[in-house]
Amino acid sequence: MFKVYGYPTPNTYKVLYVAEELNINYEFQLVDLAKGEQKAATFLQKTPIGKVPVLQHDDHYLFESGAISCYLAETQDSPLYPKDKFERALVNQWMDFFNIHLGRWFNTLYFNKVIRPKFGMGDPDPKELEEAIEFLNQQSKIVDEHLEKNEYFTGDKLTIIDIFAYASVEQSAVVDFSLEPYPNLKSWLEKIGKRDFLAKALKRFE
Repeated sequence: MFKVYGYPTPNTYKVLYVAEELNINYEFQLVDLAKGEQKAATFLQKTPIGKVPVLQHDDHYLFESGAISCYLAETQDSPLYPKDKFERALVNQWMDFFNIHLGRWFNTLYFNKVIRPKFGMGDPDPKELEEAIEFLNQQSKIVDEHLEKNEYFTGDKLTIIDIFAYASVEQSAVVDFSLEPYPNLKSWLEKIGKRDFLAKALKRFE
């Protein structure tokens, strides 16, 4: 039995998008961050860091969206997470890139422009915004050049990193970061966004 604990934030979307692309049968449990449910003692028994998403598989719990996404693909023996060691390393490489670099800066903008006002945490931090935009432009250029030569992140085959990364890059519209200077990245985003996983995952919050 699979159960995903989460809230409508990019990191939860990463897991839901991958789960839907894999056609996994899972239950979704909303953890209301506005009520502080992520810090409740019962939830902290599932994850010591008090954050979402969390995956429950039978009696086991796993946190961090990247680890969860890879594990879900492993359990399905899916080609979206290749068996070939080098091809798998390419998936892991780009997943690390998004967790540490590009996705991090999208999350910084999202936190300042969406989370802060939604939860009454004050105005956006100008220094954080400036830093995030600077790095986003640097790293989006790198990704755009890569996607000029590759249909997907690891080459000519769709893998979980494309679904995982979509949850980061789709934030561009919400945080007002233009992808117009990066046509290949924009085209990739539009292509991935046409897949069924998006509508299926969003229904979990209806």
